[in-house]
Amino acid sequence: MKLTAEQLLEILGQLPQASRCQLALSGGLDSCVLLHLLAELRPELPYELRAIHVHHGLQPDADSWQAHCEQLCKEYRIPLQTVRLELTLNSGDSLEAAAREARYQALAANMGEGDLLLTAQHQDDQAETLLLQLLRGSGPAGLAAMPALAEFGRGWLARPLLALSREALEAYAQQHRLEWREDPSNRDLRFDRNFIRHQVMPLLRSRWPAAATTLSRAARFSGELLMLVREEAEEDLAKARGDETDTLLLPVLKRLNSVRLRNLLRHWIGAAGAPLPSSKRLARIEQEAVNGRVDAVPLIRWSGWEVRRYRDRLFLNPAQVIDIPVQPLSWPEGKELKLPDGLGRLILRSGDEGISAKRWHQAKVEVRFRQGGERCQPPGQNHHRPLKKLLQEWGVPPWEREQLPLVYMDGELAAVAGRCVCQPFQARSGEDAVVVEWVKPRHS
Repeated sequence: MKLTAEQLLEILGQLPQASRCQLALSGGLDSCVLLHLLAELRPELPYELRAIHVHHGLQPDADSWQAHCEQLCKEYRIPLQTVRLELTLNSGDSLEAAAREARYQALAANMGEGDLLLTAQHQDDQAETLLLQLLRGSGPAGLAAMPALAEFGRGWLARPLLALSREALEAYAQQHRLEWREDPSNRDLRFDRNFIRHQVMPLLRSRWPAAATTLSRAARFSGELLMLVREEAEEDLAKARGDETDTLLLPVLKRLNSVRLRNLLRHWIGAAGAPLPSSKRLARIEQEAVNGRVDAVPLIRWSGWEVRRYRDRLFLNPAQVIDIPVQPLSWPEGKELKLPDGLGRLILRSGDEGISAKRWHQAKVEVRFRQGGERCQPPGQNHHRPLKKLLQEWGVPPWEREQLPLVYMDGELAAVAGRCVCQPFQARSGEDAVVVEWVKPRHS
């Protein structure tokens, strides 16, 4: 298929509307071709056009690549932004993967609201990506390889050249006498993608000349199937979600077959921003947390996250070790108290119901955490009751009970943050009240 500006304009017309379009410009063949095409089309584009270059500093010639990008953008009168990275590798990290992850993080960080980011991956890149994912034993998301359009940062990432071969891009570059820079690391066979590009793909093409086209088509079909799988997971999630957004109802999960259950679990975990667990840990969640003994206390941890079960609910939370204070925390006059790391903060606001404002401002206010033996008289009840029993009735999971901030006034338990005000401290009808609001930290 021959590459033309008109062809690209048709593809761009099918993308979401944007006020600004940024091209990820490396200085290599692919992005230089896309830059030339966009420069040709600029009078017809409905948005501001810019380029962004990520300087990894990994190659001796990295400065010359930046200079080449600057020269091109100067000729085309397209604004260019350069982002410099300093990669830090941990033991066992892949340089290839770390550089790719850092590059995409930098690109996402420079996205404005509703921006459109274009990258120049093509059909051969797609075929290589599919083979890599197959060899890694990836699931549906991996086998979909690179989507032509995806949400990214605060906007969208589009790959408008995915249907074009590397050969078509080379022909376009030669026709228009374009100049580009070759990354010498692209010939290094220690990197998996380069091995597939220079050793595996030529062998496949010798037997199946249309291998890249066929593999790209398979990735597209996998992407369409992935959409259906995600839609099904969304429907299951809506039925299984508990009162709290990070919980699932076990009776609903138990009605799903194993394949559908694992699909839902992956979707639930991914939607929370957590990394997906390995196949073994996912199987443990199914076997121990969903289908395990009723009296068991399952705990499955991975990559800083954990799944637990309590009272027919599945919980997903960051696996944090929080140093609960032993000594009381003084809450001086003010509206906010920052709690130890991992516990969030307490905010004081006015309300129709809550703690008597008069008593609050006259008392010595402290925040403590459970030591055992606490008692509270809940609203509408005639006597004090053990806090332990109340927490059980409220369905507070055992691992969360020690983290509940307890508000004391002049040495007496006045309120359990986010749960109740003990009756002796409750504002009377018509009396000014203050409400203690517990703002928990967001999952990162």
